[in-house]
Amino acid sequence: MGGGVGTEHIVIGNGVAGTEAAKTIRKRDPLAEIKIFTQEHYPFYSRPRIPELLAGTIDLDTFFVYNREWYDKNKIQLYLNSVVKEIDYGNHKILLTDGSNFTYSKLLLAMGSRGALPPIEGIDTVKGVFTLRTVEDVMAIRRCATDAKTATLIGGGLLGIEAGNGLRKLGTSVTVVEVSDRLLPRQLDGEGAATLQKQMEGMGLTFILDAKSKCIREKGHKKILELADGRIIESDFILVSAGIVPNITLARTAGISVNKGILVNDRMETNIPGIYGAGDVAEHKGKIYGIWPAAQRQGVVAGINMAGGHEIYGGTVPSTTLKVAGIRLTSMGDILSEDNGVEQIKRTNPEKCLYKKLFIKQKRLVGTILLGDNKNASDLAQLMEKKIDIENHKEEILEPDFNINSLLK
Repeated sequence: MGGGVGTEHIVIGNGVAGTEAAKTIRKRDPLAEIKIFTQEHYPFYSRPRIPELLAGTIDLDTFFVYNREWYDKNKIQLYLNSVVKEIDYGNHKILLTDGSNFTYSKLLLAMGSRGALPPIEGIDTVKGVFTLRTVEDVMAIRRCATDAKTATLIGGGLLGIEAGNGLRKLGTSVTVVEVSDRLLPRQLDGEGAATLQKQMEGMGLTFILDAKSKCIREKGHKKILELADGRIIESDFILVSAGIVPNITLARTAGISVNKGILVNDRMETNIPGIYGAGDVAEHKGKIYGIWPAAQRQGVVAGINMAGGHEIYGGTVPSTTLKVAGIRLTSMGDILSEDNGVEQIKRTNPEKCLYKKLFIKQKRLVGTILLGDNKNASDLAQLMEKKIDIENHKEEILEPDFNINSLLK
């Protein structure tokens, strides 16, 4: 195991990947120096819970995962409001915008991502247009929503629907505009999406699907979204939830190999020895996962290897869960494959808004949609991860009384 006195680990980014890496390094190396630099104003928090903070169902005191005392106890130096402007890997240094610089033995790039802005005229110039990624975003939106009665949400993905529900809880009437012909196009097929839409409409949200946004402009205090077909949507403010863009500029400028994300190998190391990448900013074997479990595991793998260990990242089964009160939805694995060799088995009950589907290839479960009842999600995830042969039980797995755990033994 490497490390010890004099070993200086620097982590850029205070999300789950960076924090897990720092925790892992400290566990394996009690004497190493660990510094975390982040542009944010707050210690580590759970980004998937941002819509709950927006809705007011949790407050700031319970939102943060770790406070300052935790960092002090674990001898991890946290630098908030700190912007790294340059990496000098030849001299093992990082330079900050305030002129300070720090040396490192090993460096982790875990800068995460930012909200994507689709090519819509006025999207980055009209006031009252927001994205939702940080605590500061929540505060800005809540200030605006105090006097607002209507909001337009561009994007019908997972975060968009959760954010729309949060705004609804604040008393705001929400219209969701989605360019795809269905909600959650990455997590649901057409029939499942229609089932979810019916539920969400019953909760008070309005949806406009298969709609391309053309431009945003102001009309007095109102924001006007014009669609490509000429339709006009007027509201008090606009929230954009159209995916993420990895923050790769720092790495690219430093000469670290990038594509859409920072390119890493199975050890989460970049093309520059001693520099690692993890989380939303990392691209592993052509994939940027953009989900919490992947970032968490990548952070652990990076931390082990930075501390002198030997750990391999084998990928993560894509899994997302919609967090909206009254709706239970989990989507896992490959549910969009057009491969003719994929068998599909489903169970539906429209009256109960129940829609469950298995995707099976070569006798193995490769994907699943659980809408209305997702209590067996963890067991089904294990079936996928362990590549268990389910051929003899595939028709039973979705039945309420079937014990999936029996297949895992």
